[in-house]
Amino acid sequence: MTLRTKLPLYSSIILFITIITLSGLFLYNYRRTINRYIKEYRTEQVNMVISHLKDIISIAYRMIDANYHISQEAMKKYYGFKLDTIPEDIAKMIQVNMLKITLSQLRSIRYGKDGYLWINDFDPPYTVIMHGAKPSLEGKSWNFYIEGTDINVYKAFHDSIVAGGGQGRVSYSFYKPGTNEEVPKISWVRLYKPLRWVIGTGVYVDQIDKMVRAKKAALAKSVRQMTYTIILLAIIMLLISTATLYLLARSITVPIFRIQEVLEELSLGKIINTPETRRADEIGQMSLALQKLIEGLKSYYKFAQQIGQGNFDAEFEPLSREDILGNELLTMKRRLIEAREKEKAQLELEKKRHWVSTGISVFSGLITANSGDIKLLSNVVLRQLMEYVNAAVGGIFILQFPENDQGKPYLKQMATIAYNRQKIIQKTLEINEGLVGACFTEREPVFITNVPENYIQIRTGLGKALPRNIYLTPIKYEEKVFGVIELATFETFDEFHRELIDSVAQSMAVALSTNSYFIGKEIDIDAWF
Repeated sequence: MTLRTKLPLYSSIILFITIITLSGLFLYNYRRTINRYIKEYRTEQVNMVISHLKDIISIAYRMIDANYHISQEAMKKYYGFKLDTIPEDIAKMIQVNMLKITLSQLRSIRYGKDGYLWINDFDPPYTVIMHGAKPSLEGKSWNFYIEGTDINVYKAFHDSIVAGGGQGRVSYSFYKPGTNEEVPKISWVRLYKPLRWVIGTGVYVDQIDKMVRAKKAALAKSVRQMTYTIILLAIIMLLISTATLYLLARSITVPIFRIQEVLEELSLGKIINTPETRRADEIGQMSLALQKLIEGLKSYYKFAQQIGQGNFDAEFEPLSREDILGNELLTMKRRLIEAREKEKAQLELEKKRHWVSTGISVFSGLITANSGDIKLLSNVVLRQLMEYVNAAVGGIFILQFPENDQGKPYLKQMATIAYNRQKIIQKTLEINEGLVGACFTEREPVFITNVPENYIQIRTGLGKALPRNIYLTPIKYEEKVFGVIELATFETFDEFHRELIDSVAQSMAVALSTNSYFIGKEIDIDAWF
């Protein structure tokens, strides 16, 4: 038997065994994957159903809670008493009556094909408060048990809520609406603690089973089709391989033609797989050189692809010191990184400017709406400003004139908030006292950062205990100063924070200049010293 015959024959046998083995392993693993996928698919569908049930229960919970609090306020407002001051059974009866409209709305809610809501007491005898599918059960204590057990379903609701910290899942069988057949069901229940009500809803599992069966049938069909395809492809590949190997044995020129084809593909800019060779002669050396060329081009392609996708952390090593293209790619990467950093900095700057402009717009409307009452204006502005700039401590001091113009004007602390809790502190300062007075008289902001803990205590309008960063700005319009805004934080106020605070102070000054308290009064700081 000649080499021309042996080579195609032996190669075809090996290829046939390989195809059969790989196909068998593939189909075996594919079937295992399908079975695992079916289990995961069922679990996923159940989890999706549970998530959907949670959302529906949350909606019902919020409806009951909102109307419950409205009824509480109504009883207090119109009848002058709270429900917690009367006997519990009477209070609960009143609450149920006041929530009848809400219960009626919940009773009418339907979703999906068979979805509805119910409500029952959390405590025995588990009286049904509302039932969307069987209104005849309402007001009754109905016992039915989980199939194959002596566990009352309503008791199971109670235990699931206790174990789940206020809500939980229960599986059981119940009559499907419109039928006399008990169908497995998954329910989600949640406790409404003020009334000790259990709010529940559920879905029948037969729908999930139906979806799983449909998915399983579709995958089984896919396996059959894939099996037929693999068999057909194996036959075609075997025939083609046999013919190809026979032709390769006839001529030594075939490897050269292959190298030529690869070079032509490379000349078109294509990236192809590296041709393999076992030859040790000149043709083998040519193939090895071609492999190195293709691997180098692949490394260029992968690096350029990563850079194009924005992955500037991608590593790349030039093929040599004389690798012009590789070094240029590294230069391109460096320039792109620099451009990205500049773009990030510009975007961050634009974001901060937008933050400032948005804040100015918000506070402008807020100040306009409350400009008639100085104290209310001070409290509203301070509370919103501290939240906007994340300040821990703040105060607003407004210029006050003594009655009958006897004595000097002074600064009065109109609003103070510490750690997001408003403090009512009636405090006055002389117009040149402490940091507040310095800011007022000099008409310029005062900014102190990184104050050490062991630093000498600085007296401010907020007392002696200060955070580490303080910013004071005058409430100034033109040359008239109406007061001072003082804010402190444990972080820092950057230039955008200070710009916003200064703008709010200026807007507040404009509003105060038109307030009746300041109209007609001369504000001359220099004359008061």
